[in-house]
Amino acid sequence: MAKDPVCGMDVDEKGAEFMVHLEHETFYFCSKACQEEFERKEGIRHDEPGKKWWQKILKEPKGTPPKCH
Repeated sequence: MAKDPVCGMDVDEKGAEFMVHLEHETFYFCSKACQEEFERKEGIRHDEPGKKWWQKILKEPKGTPPKCH
């Protein structure tokens, strides 16, 4: 089992639908909302204007995780 880095929920890697490969590590998520929150915070969202997907942005302070379950 992996732990969702956004909300802390346990996720089974074998059946995981949502995941991100980043810097030789795979992160697993319980929902699309958690995956998108992680991508936004890591600066890898493809829809951010003016940023390449691989560019890191300044990390924001930890806030409330999205409502995913």
